Amino acid sequence: MSSPPHVERFKGTNWEDCHEFIVAIRARALWEGKLRDSAWKADFAAPLFWNKALLWQSRLPEDVQADWSKLEIALLARWPPPEDDDE
Repeated sequence: MSSPPHVERFKGTNWEDCHEFIVAIRARALWEGKLRDSAWKADFAAPLFWNKALLWQSRLPEDVQADWSKLEIALLARWPPPEDDDE
């Protein structure tokens, strides 16, 4: 059996950091057979918030912290892509 996709701690540095974190959480969830399980993804991601990102995440409402769909929207609102990023 292959190894699970690695997920780095999320430090909240910039858009690229945010993008890589979201993609890594999705890849890990797919590997685990949990892609549609928002609670699982939120629980898996919770201990990976680090430094500034941990401070930010801990201040979110509990319903956002517990639901990856809401958490992903909050992440993208906080660390949006640059305006000229067409990729």
